[in-house]
Amino acid sequence: LNLTKGALGVERLDRIRGCLLAGACGDALGYPVEFDTGREIRRRFGEAGVREMEVHNGLAIVSDDTQMTLFTAEGLLNSLRHGRDASACIYQSYLDWLNTQGYMNKQGLYHQESILLPEQRLHIRRAPGNTCLSALLSGDRGDTEQPINHSKGCGGVMRTAPCGMVRAMKDVPPEDAYTLQGAAAAAITHGHLMGYVPAAMLADLVHGILAEDGSSLEALVASSLNRVCRLFAPEVRDAEGCEADDTPGDGAFAQLLGFRSLMNRAIALAKTDTPPEDAIGQLGEGWVGDEALAIAVYCCLRFPDNMEDCLSAAVTHKGDSDSTGAIAGNILGAWLGAEAIPQRWLDVLEMRELMERMARLLNDAAREDNP
Repeated sequence: LNLTKGALGVERLDRIRGCLLAGACGDALGYPVEFDTGREIRRRFGEAGVREMEVHNGLAIVSDDTQMTLFTAEGLLNSLRHGRDASACIYQSYLDWLNTQGYMNKQGLYHQESILLPEQRLHIRRAPGNTCLSALLSGDRGDTEQPINHSKGCGGVMRTAPCGMVRAMKDVPPEDAYTLQGAAAAAITHGHLMGYVPAAMLADLVHGILAEDGSSLEALVASSLNRVCRLFAPEVRDAEGCEADDTPGDGAFAQLLGFRSLMNRAIALAKTDTPPEDAIGQLGEGWVGDEALAIAVYCCLRFPDNMEDCLSAAVTHKGDSDSTGAIAGNILGAWLGAEAIPQRWLDVLEMRELMERMARLLNDAAREDNP
């Protein structure tokens, strides 16, 4: 595997564009097969799996994963624009998304500067997650200190890649800001440690890729894994000889140890010739946050130089195909840049120009923060 190819020489804007656009492509590829088995997918698309977009009225449609990713980005931008708390602004953007889904939250419409709320293309229900809906309808904002529920569904991690693009959280050490704002964004609706820690790692990984320091993709994954362990259960960092099964209980230590073991399994599997669907089967189905991230990381490390192979593997399995595809697209899109995305996918991708616009705004915000 050549895990450094493509890491250097890609402009930051193209990486941000790649992260958003490839995430949406993975979402669109996986959305039509989300509840199908691998056998059903191959019967429908051929032995190679999903490689072509399913088009409706000329467009490949995206799910709530991409919708909420865009609203996460806008919340971060509003935080920077108005100097307000990042988590509060992301929460308000999620309330805006809630209203696009036909619900009136208990706090009523929130009137903030928005380029997304007027977009009628976003006012369509695309299988929104029950946990996201119920949490936002409650009128309360969850956080890592006061969990709103005990959900560890993947609805937290699938939307938080933008948290690695700009540093909106200013009251924490800069090196931890991206990780913590990823966790905070997910904890708004997902209160279990495994609901928000994978989001923290995704945000940190995206930030690490955008920093472009010459590290391999595998090294960046390992660095992000170490950071979340340090921040959420410091003792896990020093438990190298301990396996998850050796530690009973469901406390933070046991959960983070299990998370680390799962991510290390994904890294190890990517170095083998195990067929992707079999390897993914050893990681789970992606319905919960840690499994979804592990599957995405495996696919990116298994096919680090090929967007089509990576996203095809990420969605061709029995599980939450749109979320695993979206997360894998976020990671590899940032790693390779938008130029690596097959043009035939981009030509039919729903709301492509809106994602391009959001990418430019995020890039401008990052440049202003680090001139």
